[in-house]
Amino acid sequence: MSLTISALRRPLAVTAVTAVLFSVVACSGSADPTSAPPPASSPSVSESAAEPTPTATPSTSPTATPSESSSAPPATNTDGNDALLAAGALGAQEVSSGTVVSVEAERDGWEVHVVSDSGDEQQLRTDASGKRLASGPTDDRPDAEDRAENQQFAQAETNYKRAVKAVEADVDGGEIRELSLDRDNGRTVWEADVLVGSQQRQVQVDADNGKILSNRVDD
Repeated sequence: MSLTISALRRPLAVTAVTAVLFSVVACSGSADPTSAPPPASSPSVSESAAEPTPTATPSTSPTATPSESSSAPPATNTDGNDALLAAGALGAQEVSSGTVVSVEAERDGWEVHVVSDSGDEQQLRTDASGKRLASGPTDDRPDAEDRAENQQFAQAETNYKRAVKAVEADVDGGEIRELSLDRDNGRTVWEADVLVGSQQRQVQVDADNGKILSNRVDD
């Protein structure tokens, strides 16, 4: 009887072991074969930063250069001086045998003074161009001292036209606003008030030889 029971237990043990093995195998294969694979990892921030960045193309526009006119000398102002010369010529024409001793710019024209060998003095006015007579000539009625000085002025070797040329040669671009004969340190001189841009200058010309005696800023 005991032999029979032992013989029965062995097949049962084998069967149990087989069942356990089958159960383990079944559990290991239970994963869903249709499940999606894990998503691919996206590029890291460092990888995107490493991408090359387009480089800005340098501008090919030409570099600005200073205006050529800023370094060029100012052009000679011939218009203003031409009007002065015209006014002087008109004065000499209106007062025959006279010497032009002063041409001065006024608000609306030019004032011209002309003297004679005897010391008489005439005054007239022209328009802005210097070519048309506005008033005069009228007697300026000089006193004895002025008459004596006028006689000296009438003997000047350098006339107003030569004085203008001397000033223009010495002051480039200068506009003469007044030109007159005067006495300075015992000599007869032409004194010119000259405008150069915004600067006032005073130029002195020897009335005997036409040479420049001085050229300075008029304070």
